[in-house]
Amino acid sequence: MDYTFVIALCQTLHPLAKSPHLTAAAYPDRIAKVSGKEQTALAWPWVMLDWLRVLGGGVCHQLPGHSLQVAGIPLPLCARCTGTYLGSLLGLTTVIARRRLRASLVPPWPVLALFAIFFLAWGGDGLNSYLTLFPGFPHLYEPSNGLRLLTGTLQGLALSLTLWPVAGFTLWQVPERQQVISFRETVVVVAIALAIVGALLLPLPAALLAGAMLSILGLLSMFTLLNTLLLSVLRHQEGKLQATRDLLPALGLAFALGTTELLVLDLLRRAAFGA
Repeated sequence: MDYTFVIALCQTLHPLAKSPHLTAAAYPDRIAKVSGKEQTALAWPWVMLDWLRVLGGGVCHQLPGHSLQVAGIPLPLCARCTGTYLGSLLGLTTVIARRRLRASLVPPWPVLALFAIFFLAWGGDGLNSYLTLFPGFPHLYEPSNGLRLLTGTLQGLALSLTLWPVAGFTLWQVPERQQVISFRETVVVVAIALAIVGALLLPLPAALLAGAMLSILGLLSMFTLLNTLLLSVLRHQEGKLQATRDLLPALGLAFALGTTELLVLDLLRRAAFGA
C-alpha cells in the first residue's frame, strides 16, 4: 500500500514536526484506495494531529505508550495531559455558562475536599506510573491510560475551578462575593467529566479527534488565563475591569502570548532532545 501522498502532504503542511509517527503503517487502509482529492480530504485529521502535537510538545512528554491513539497515531498530549486540559476546559466552560466570571469566592469546603482527593489521586497515579519506568522498582499497580485520563480530567477540573476565583478577585473592579461553583453544580460537572472519559475510552475515532482538539484548546485556555493574570499584575491593571468587553483585549493579548510560548517551548524541546 502506498501512503506516500498522505505522508508527503502532512510533512509539507507541517514542516516543523516531521513526526516519527508519520509512517505508512499509521494510516487507514482506505486512504490508499482513493483519488488525490479524496486523499486530501481524508488526510486532514492526521495533518491536524501533527500540528496540535507542536502546540503540546513543550508541556507534555508525548510518550506513545502513555497516550490514547487514533488509527495508530498518538493524540497530541499523553492521556494524563489530555485529561488535565479537557477537565480544565470543562471547568472554564462551566464558569462562563453559569455566568460566574466575576465570582471571587472558592467553592464550599465539601467541594474543596473533593478537589483535594482529585489532586491526590492525580499525583498518586502519576507517581505510580513514573515508578514503572524503572525496571524492577516496586509500584502499587499496573498503570493504564484509562486511569491517567480519569485522574487527569478530575484534576484539571479541580484546578480551573480553584484558580478562577483568583482571576475574579484580581481582574474586576467590583468582583462578586459569590462562590464559583456550588456542591450541586459540582456533582453535575463531575458526571459530565466522567462521561467525557467514557466516550474517549470506547474508543471512537470521532471522539478521540474531538478530544485532541479540545485538549489543546484547554491548554491554550489555561495559558491564556495565567497570562492574563500575569499581564494584569505586571501592567498594574489589577481591579480595573468594569464590563465583560473590557476583558477581550487582555484575553487576545494573553492568547497570542500563550500560543507563542507553547511554540517556543516546543522548539526548545526539539533543540534539546531532537524529538
